[in-house]
Amino acid sequence: NSLILNIRLCCRFHQGLEQIYHDTSQAKLKESDELFVQAIVFSMDFGTQSVWNKLGCWAIRTQELFSAFIGAIMNVRGHGLLRDVLNKCLIQYSITAVYTSISDWTVRNNVNDPQILPTPSFHVQKILAIYPNVVRTGDKVKRLPLHYATAASNASFEVVMEVFEAYKDGASISDPVTGLFPFQLAASNDNVEASFSLLLANPNLVFGGNKVSEKKRKRSTGEA
Repeated sequence: NSLILNIRLCCRFHQGLEQIYHDTSQAKLKESDELFVQAIVFSMDFGTQSVWNKLGCWAIRTQELFSAFIGAIMNVRGHGLLRDVLNKCLIQYSITAVYTSISDWTVRNNVNDPQILPTPSFHVQKILAIYPNVVRTGDKVKRLPLHYATAASNASFEVVMEVFEAYKDGASISDPVTGLFPFQLAASNDNVEASFSLLLANPNLVFGGNKVSEKKRKRSTGEA
């Protein structure tokens, strides 16, 4: 009975979170960032992919909201939560998708210059600028961002390549959850172009050779 009550409580809480995401502006986020980030932590620990998807879609609606969102995470919890949000909520999406306000993501070097449309992976670029080592850092189950990107059925080629270019050795590290290499994960999700590009990084993977060892990865990240 207690388990059923806890499940129902989690479901109601997540429904409430969805309303919070819908109603929260960047100004409100700055005012109550600690409470909001605690809600995000709960979502990361107990949420479903549906909840993470809605959080990701909300966060990238505008560049200003995204900056406030990432700033709140860094102010309250830091790199660990930023990694989890990237993996579960953001890496699956492109900022050129229909649910974003693309005009708010345009780039202009000078006031009089024409606006430049951003790349689909611009939000991922921003996170890599804040936390470059995230691409080399595994989460609780030792998965890397490249594993999440290639395992996501809706991740764009541009986002996958953004993560890959930041850490090319990641293409030779098998996913600890599925046992598949990133090129295989991408192929299983019909991201053929990404799969081919990842395989070119290490063609020997077709024969199961030249894997990047866990010790080598840990040395590059400084993990114990």
